[in-house]
Amino acid sequence: MMLRAALAAAALAAGWPAAASAAGDLKSELKALAALDARVQSAGWRLVRSNAPFCGTVAPGIGLQLFDAAGFDDPPQVREALGVEGDIAVQAVAAEGPAARAGLTAHAALRSVAGQDVAALPHVEPGDYARLAGLHDRVDAALAEAGSVTFAVADGAPLSVSGEPACVTRFEMLSKGARAAADGKRVVIGRKLVEGLPDELLAAALAHELAHNLLGHRARLDASGRSWGKVKQTEREADRLMPWLLANAGYDPRAAVRFFEAWGPKHDLGILSTPDHDRWKTRARKVAAEIELVRAAQSRRGGAADWKRDFRPQG
Repeated sequence: MMLRAALAAAALAAGWPAAASAAGDLKSELKALAALDARVQSAGWRLVRSNAPFCGTVAPGIGLQLFDAAGFDDPPQVREALGVEGDIAVQAVAAEGPAARAGLTAHAALRSVAGQDVAALPHVEPGDYARLAGLHDRVDAALAEAGSVTFAVADGAPLSVSGEPACVTRFEMLSKGARAAADGKRVVIGRKLVEGLPDELLAAALAHELAHNLLGHRARLDASGRSWGKVKQTEREADRLMPWLLANAGYDPRAAVRFFEAWGPKHDLGILSTPDHDRWKTRARKVAAEIELVRAAQSRRGGAADWKRDFRPQG
């Protein structure tokens, strides 16, 4: 499902938990969030990296999510729980991605990011994630300009991380909720949904939202209007692109069908469903039919699911 308005950093910040009353509880919570974020980053990286040959817009990526203690209600308590002096750290790295291979790990404290001394960053109030978004922008700019980005890790030598071609989309997890959404440049997914899905089905959920970005659905609806019929068409297209994206990332494309079979009975509203989405059984059936086209395309293209050539959005 796509968000019908821009996803603001403040909306993301609202999902982060307040600091727990006990340092031990907070440390456990931060560790749990980082582990879930790592699952999101890992699945997202596999999808954008493997599908880069077919994306219209590609940029160097490293599979990294940063962390800012200042976004919490009690930053000193967060810093104490993590055993760090500053606010900026690594939140999660994608398994087997460039950041992980370079040695960056969850909650590693950072002294600088792409030449920016993080101690010199402007002060922000809890709930304000503008400077965190700015650091991610700075990483992207450095990668676009030089193909690599340098991080100064506290008590360690600077690390230079080289980017790899990836479809342009960031992945972020909200610490609340069971919804997922795309805004053209990002995919966000709620913690409850991440917790409730095994890795392949999580990848399927992310693939659906990524498909919205890759197919330019937000821009199309902004230009043409958001009638139920037009939104439903974009949802059908995103559903059908799911198995193509999964196949290239090394997942079983039938994970797209299994996602709807797992998600649908719990979340489909039946007769109360809105007209801009098909019922889950219909969605699963159409995705299953699309998998036959994916397999045929792979046979023609030496194993690649070349959706740039073979996918028919309006089909």
